[in-house]
Amino acid sequence: MITYNYRAMNDSARQIRGQIAAENELDLEARLKQLGLELLSYKEVKSKKAGALSKVKMKDMIILCLHLEQLNRAGVPLLDAIADVRDSTESPKLKDILAGVYESIKTGETYSNALANYPKVFNEIFVGLIRAGEKTGDLTEAYKQLADHMKWNSELQRKVKKAATYPIVLLVVMSAVITILMVFVVPKLIKFITSQGFEIPIHTRALIATSNFMVDYWYVIFGFPVITFIILTTIYRTSESFAYKCDDWLLRAPVFGNIARKINMSRFTHFFAIMYNSGIDILEALDSAKNVLTNRVLRESMVMVRRSVTDGTSLTNSLRLSSQFPNLVVRMFKVGEDSGNIGDALENITYFYDREVNDGVERVVGLVQPTLTAVMGLLIFWVISSVFGPLYQSFSKMNF
Repeated sequence: MITYNYRAMNDSARQIRGQIAAENELDLEARLKQLGLELLSYKEVKSKKAGALSKVKMKDMIILCLHLEQLNRAGVPLLDAIADVRDSTESPKLKDILAGVYESIKTGETYSNALANYPKVFNEIFVGLIRAGEKTGDLTEAYKQLADHMKWNSELQRKVKKAATYPIVLLVVMSAVITILMVFVVPKLIKFITSQGFEIPIHTRALIATSNFMVDYWYVIFGFPVITFIILTTIYRTSESFAYKCDDWLLRAPVFGNIARKINMSRFTHFFAIMYNSGIDILEALDSAKNVLTNRVLRESMVMVRRSVTDGTSLTNSLRLSSQFPNLVVRMFKVGEDSGNIGDALENITYFYDREVNDGVERVVGLVQPTLTAVMGLLIFWVISSVFGPLYQSFSKMNF
């Protein structure tokens, strides 16, 4: 598909300018005629190709689902709806993909299979819900579920970023303050103290040694954490056993481990509820929900749960046997199985964990700020006492 800037005339002889995607010049003219416009001039838009570096933003995907939901609710045929969204989207990558989906459906391929040709944009959950909508004949509900799911996922990512960003910013600021003190301020003050021949206490000698070390080996102090982080990240991505151990350690870590587990439980219950409520069977729903778990330990336990359910064990007992799911999750699944209404039970779990994740993030942020402030205060107190302590002792020994 090629994007054109066009100038056309409507029935009132008024000139209209706009942008539209078309196969070629003849297709462009035909599309404008369908809109009641007479083409006057056009120009091809020279833009960057939507290649590997181009990504489809979450916002564009949400707008896509909302747009398709409204068009389907209004009774617009599928091909016309896809063509409309293709022409109106601002994402070059999504525009090209929708053009491919349009052509695939036009040649006889099913809607869900056409989407499945682009797994990096339309994941298993997206394709699964569309496939379920095709079976039930209710694509409107599928679009609504997808839009709600992506909004929820976007909000969850925002909370996680908030929990990670704030401490990182504080650490960077604190590191900058420490560096300025130790490299620029302290050496000048220490030089004055030593030149006066004052008696130097042990905490002042420690400050001098720390300052000298930072001045002489600043590249080691700043380079070592960066290099270590790069090495550990590379090993984490390439070694499955190392990554598994790191994920296991994260779940056991105080404070952060509890939050990580709650985030994963919230993801699992939310996605499982969407798949189950869309008419997808439990085994397929477990497969899809497994893929949204970011922790390898929990993901492996989900494989065990699916295998246990396949062997005839109830879903509740399978979750309990995995020993990775909190009692609340297991209990609510049991209530859902006993009442025959798992969907409502899962919505209750999701609601609970959404609040728990939010409270956990706020708790971590509230804990980090005073901790780093206390560390900064102790550091400044150390510098002040180390510099002004010898001065005070010398002045106290003088006779006036």
